Amino acid sequence: MLWLWNFLRSSIGKKLLMALTGLFFCSFLLVHLGGNMLMFVSADAFNAYTSIMSGAQVNKVLEVLMVVLFLIHIYTSATLTIENRAARPVKYAMDVSAGKRTFMSSNMFITGSIILIFVVFHLWGFKYGEWSNDPAAMSDPNNLTMFGLVAKSFSNVFYALGYTVAVIVLGFHLNHAFQSAFQTLGLNHNKYTPLIQKLGTLYSIVIALGFALGPVYFYFSQLNAGA
Repeated sequence: MLWLWNFLRSSIGKKLLMALTGLFFCSFLLVHLGGNMLMFVSADAFNAYTSIMSGAQVNKVLEVLMVVLFLIHIYTSATLTIENRAARPVKYAMDVSAGKRTFMSSNMFITGSIILIFVVFHLWGFKYGEWSNDPAAMSDPNNLTMFGLVAKSFSNVFYALGYTVAVIVLGFHLNHAFQSAFQTLGLNHNKYTPLIQKLGTLYSIVIALGFALGPVYFYFSQLNAGA
C-alpha cells in the first residue's frame, strides 16, 4: 500500500483526489438543490424533507463521509496552490499561457475560500440553527420550523444578498471545476471536450440560479407582504 500512499502524495495523485471529490460534491449539490425546491411546493413538504435528512441514521454516516471528502478537497487544493506558487515564485512578465488560463482558473483558490466561509455560515445558520419540525414544538409560538427559519433568514436584505452573491461565486467556481475534473481524469478529447464544457456551463448556471431562487423569493415575498 506504500505505492498508493506515495501516489496520492504526488501532484498527479492530489489532482486526482481533488477531481474525484469535486465531482462528488457536484452530485451532492444537485441532490441538495432538488430538496430545496420542495420549499416552493409547500412548507409541509420542505419540513418533511429536512426532518428526514436530519433524522435518518444513514445520513449521519454520509455527513461524516462528506466532511472527510471536503477536508481532502480543501487540503489538495491548498497544497497544489502552494506547490505551484513555489515552483514559480516570480510571475512571468508575459502571460505565456494566454488562451489556456482564464480569470477563474487562476483564482480557483480564492473562490474556493469564499465558498468555504459560505459553507460555515450556511451550516451554522440552518443545520445548527434554532429550529424544530417536531409536532410537539408547534404549540410554542416562538418555535421555527426549518421552512420558517429559511423564510425569516432570507427576509433580511443583507443575509439574502450575501447568500445570493455566494452562490453566484459558487457557480463560477463550479463552471471551471466541472470541466477541469474531467480533464484531470483524462476525459479530454476534441470530440467530447466541447460537450463537457457546455454541460459544465449549464450545470453551474442551474446550481447558481437554483440556490439563488430561495433568498430572492423569500425576500421579495416579505416585501410584498409588508406592502
